[in-house]
Amino acid sequence: MKILSRLPRLALTWLVICVPLAVQGQATTAGSGYKTAADIPVGEFFRLPRYSQMAMSPNGRKLAAVAPVNGRENLVVIDLDSKQSTAVTDFKTVDVNWFTWVDDGRLIFRASNRELETGVWRRGAMIAIDTDGKNSRNLAQDVRGSFDILARTRDGSGELIISTHLRDIQSEDVYRYDTRTGRTKLLTFDSPGRVADWVLDHRLEPRIAMRVEPRESADKARKRTLWHRQSAADSWLQIGELSGDLDRLRPLAFDDDQTLFVASRHGGDRSAIYRYDIAKKQLGEVVAQHPWLDLDDGLVIHPASGKVLGIRHSAEMPGTSWFDERYAAVQAGIDKALPDTVNHITPGDDAARYALVFARSATDAGSYYIFDTQQRSLGKIAATREWLPSALMPERRFVMYKARDGLNIPAWLTVPRGSEAKNLPLVVHIHGGPWVRSYHGIQWGRWPTAQFFASRGYAVLEPEPRGSTGFGSKHYQSSFKQWGLTMQDDITDGALHLVAQGIVDKSRMCLFGGSYGGYAALQGLVRDPDLWKCSHAYVAVTDIELKQNVTWSDTARYSDYYQTDFKRWIGDISADRARFDATSPAKNADKIKAAVMLTMGGQDIRVPLIHGTTFRDAMEKAGKPLDYKVYLDEAHGFNAPGNVIDFYTRTEQFFARHLGKP
Repeated sequence: MKILSRLPRLALTWLVICVPLAVQGQATTAGSGYKTAADIPVGEFFRLPRYSQMAMSPNGRKLAAVAPVNGRENLVVIDLDSKQSTAVTDFKTVDVNWFTWVDDGRLIFRASNRELETGVWRRGAMIAIDTDGKNSRNLAQDVRGSFDILARTRDGSGELIISTHLRDIQSEDVYRYDTRTGRTKLLTFDSPGRVADWVLDHRLEPRIAMRVEPRESADKARKRTLWHRQSAADSWLQIGELSGDLDRLRPLAFDDDQTLFVASRHGGDRSAIYRYDIAKKQLGEVVAQHPWLDLDDGLVIHPASGKVLGIRHSAEMPGTSWFDERYAAVQAGIDKALPDTVNHITPGDDAARYALVFARSATDAGSYYIFDTQQRSLGKIAATREWLPSALMPERRFVMYKARDGLNIPAWLTVPRGSEAKNLPLVVHIHGGPWVRSYHGIQWGRWPTAQFFASRGYAVLEPEPRGSTGFGSKHYQSSFKQWGLTMQDDITDGALHLVAQGIVDKSRMCLFGGSYGGYAALQGLVRDPDLWKCSHAYVAVTDIELKQNVTWSDTARYSDYYQTDFKRWIGDISADRARFDATSPAKNADKIKAAVMLTMGGQDIRVPLIHGTTFRDAMEKAGKPLDYKVYLDEAHGFNAPGNVIDFYTRTEQFFARHLGKP
C-alpha cells in the first residue's frame, strides 16, 4: 500500500487498558467443552451472530446493532451510560438486515427476509423509528421506492440528504428529507439528467453528478460523463467523459472546494485514489495505490466535518491507512492493546466520548469494543460468535498462484488448525457472480463456510479467478466469453498449485459452489473428468443457453442485460451456439465421471429451477447417478435455519463419502 500522505504517526503517551463492560441480558458461551474444531456441531457453525452491524449514535452515547430475537434478526439499542440493552423491533417473520442512525434518538432500518447467501439482494421495507420503539414511519409512503442516504444533516434538524427517483425513474435527484414528517425538499431542480451518482461538498450541497449516457449500440458499453457546479446558483458544466466499462473515474469525496478524491485507472491496469483538479479538469497526485489490488472506494469520512480521514483496503488482510494523525495514533494504541486482531475503528463526532472498535481475525469471528477517549481505556461490549473458540478455528493464509497462461490469481487457503498441511483432501469453494469479489483474509460473513469445512479436516481453497473484480482490468477483461474455458482453468490451476506444493492430495479433490460457482463446480467435471472426485453445486447455472433464454428470470424481466452486456461478456446463442453447447454441463453429462450433488431453490428467480431439472434429466439419460434435492421454499440461496443445517450436513456427509475421512 502506497500512501502519499506526509502526516507523521504520533507515538502514544498513554497506555490503553482493557476494562470489560457488562451488557445486561448478554449470555456467554465459552465453548471450552470442545477439544477440536471437528467436535463443534454443524448447527453451531451456522448460528446467526449474537450481534452484527453495530454502530454508534452521532453523540456517542448509544449503540445500535442487529441481534437474534425470536429466531429472527431484530434491532437492539444499548445505552452506554446505563449499560441497558433494549429491543427496538420484535419481528417474528421478517428480519432487520440493515440500519443507520438518523440522529441521536432515531434510526432507519430495512426489514425483509435475510439477505440471501448468493445472488438477489432484496431491499425490503424501509422504516424510521425512535430508539424507544415509538413514532415509526414507513418511508415508502414518502419516496415511493428505494433511496440512498448521502449524509446526515448537522444543524440539529435530524433530517437526511438522500438521492432517489421521485421525478424520473431514469435519473436520481437529491432531496433534504425529514423522516418524522415525510417532508422532502428538492436540491437538484436543474439536474443534468440521467444521474446515477452524486457527491456532496462539505456544506452538504450536491456538487458532482455522474451521468449515464444512452447506449450508442447494443454491443457497446454505456458512456458516463462527469458534471460539476460551483454552487446551487450556478449551472452544471461537464468536466469529464468516460467510455467503456473498464475506463474508470469514480468521484468519491471533496478534499476542498476545487479538489475531489476520485478513483481512476489513469490509463493503467488498476484503479488508484487520486486528487482531481476541477478547474483544470485533470488528475493530480496519487493518494493511494496498491501493486495488485484496485482501490476504488473505502475513504473514511468524518461524520461531522466531511473531512477525509483515511482509506480502508483489503489485500492479504483488511486494514486502514490513516491520513489524519489523531486516528493514526489511536489505531497504534488499540493495535498494541489488541495485537492478535485487525482492529476497525469507526470515527465519531469529535465531541463524543466514545469510539467504536471491531476487532477480528481469520480465527476470531470478532468482538466489539468501546474506546473511552477520557479514560484512555478499551472496554469489551460483546463477541459476535463466542461459541466458536478462536483457539480451535482453522488457519487461513493468502496464496497467489499463476494460471497456465501466466495470469496471477489471488486466493485464500484455509487449513485445519495444527495440521502439517500436507497431502490434505481439498474442497475448492467457487464464488458466484462471477464479476464480483467474494473472498478476503478475514472471511466469516453470514455462513463461515471455509472454517466449517476446514474444521472437518479439509483444505479449502477460495480463488478469485479471472472475471473477479477488484484485481485490475486485465484480470476482469480476460474473462470475456471464457465461461468454462480459461475461467475454469484458473480454478483447476489453483488446485494443481496446492498439489505441487505438497499441501493437497491430488486423488482427493472436490468442487463446491453456488450460482456461477455452481456452474463452475459442474463444468470442472466436464472439462477435467479424471481430476475431480466429486462436486456439490447449488442454485447452479447448468445450461448457458437457458441462462440467456429463460424469460421469467428476474434479470430478463427487469433489464436489457441478455441483449447487451451478456452478449459482450458471455456470448450469444445465435453466434456462439457451438461454444455454449461445449461448455454447458447439462449438455455434456455423458463426460462426467465424478460423483455429483445438486441442490436447488424452488423459488429461485435468478437461476430458475429449470436449470436443475434439465441437468437432472440429462444425468438420468446418460445413466449417471445424481444426488438431487430442491428446497421448495427457498430462492437463490438458503435461509431457513433447518435448511441451512441440512444443506451443510448433507454436504459434509457427501464429501466424507467421496474424499474419505481426513
